Amino acid sequence: MIKAAPLPQTYFTNVAGIGLKADHRRRLLALDLIEVSEKPITLALTDKGWSRAAEELGAEAPKGAGTAGGTLYVVLDFLRRLIDHSGTRADDLFRLQIKEDDVVSAVAVSPTGTDPANSTVDVVSLIRQAYQGLAARPGDYVMLADLRAAVADLPRTQVDAALVQLNRERDVHLVPESNQKVLRPEERAAAVSIGNQDKHLIAISS
Repeated sequence: MIKAAPLPQTYFTNVAGIGLKADHRRRLLALDLIEVSEKPITLALTDKGWSRAAEELGAEAPKGAGTAGGTLYVVLDFLRRLIDHSGTRADDLFRLQIKEDDVVSAVAVSPTGTDPANSTVDVVSLIRQAYQGLAARPGDYVMLADLRAAVADLPRTQVDAALVQLNRERDVHLVPESNQKVLRPEERAAAVSIGNQDKHLIAISS
């Protein structure tokens, strides 16, 4: 619900740190709360799932939730009050696209005097095009090392800023390699740091 987009199973385990086991997934599927696609395993909320998730915004923290769980439900209660006050639907709220000024400021001005904001947009488009040329099909994961090689003529600072921006788009997922031991030196070097975590792979579903 928070990401307002289908998410690969690897996002929950590698990025969010949520242990979503197969039996949990099957239970949600049996309750018609999610849809599941294969290769890679991807989860999406059904209409019933959206309704059930929205109900949780006004719920009390369950017993044994702990400090982190209690904090989460305080935030969820704030979101519920925000939704009630604004009259905004939960799905509309979470589908809002937030633009980060910091992303724009991180991009260097080109020698020709190109506006940094336009430069970022251009690099984002080039990265999307490069991904399409590398991925066998939309949603497949591609190593950032291969992606950087495909746009090797672009400054790394611009590519990094564009990747950070892309990470906030609904159809883009940047994740770390789950088995760090298999990474080659060039694959480690090609990682982009987001949220104090190195991301090695990118998938774009559309």
